[in-house]
Amino acid sequence: MLIVITGLPGSGKTTIADALSKEIDAVVLSTDKIRKSMFKNPIYNEEDKRIIYNELFSQGKNLLSAGRSVILDGTFYTRALRERAKEIANATNEKIFFVYCETPESILKERITKRKDKYSDADFSVYLKIKEIFEDFEEEVISIDTSKNLNKNVRVILKKIQSI
Repeated sequence: MLIVITGLPGSGKTTIADALSKEIDAVVLSTDKIRKSMFKNPIYNEEDKRIIYNELFSQGKNLLSAGRSVILDGTFYTRALRERAKEIANATNEKIFFVYCETPESILKERITKRKDKYSDADFSVYLKIKEIFEDFEEEVISIDTSKNLNKNVRVILKKIQSI
């Protein structure tokens, strides 16, 4: 199974991915962690994003091919990136689910400001840039409000995955 956790910076993607991974015994692959492992001073430009997502997809495909469930944690802000995730699921004969994390902007801004995450460098200006270019979904999406209870959100995701 492949689960793509998508949403704007600060929307709680990593928190959801980590909690969900414990429930379904999945490996979490994070664009933030890959970025930090590949770049000492990340720039967040299109070339860096291309390299990071290529690595994410490569690792994801390898793990799926080895029989592991995988959660991809990143913004997936373009349809093209989401299509690539679908291609990996198809190539490995795995089901794919998209989970969109959203939260009120005031909470999101506070999270980003107070973030002590050693992996994400995304500040509010990065959030605003991604928000502006985030492309609408064409696929079915499980939307959750991450300002709500974490365990309840995980149960909602699991229930929807099991019903599809």
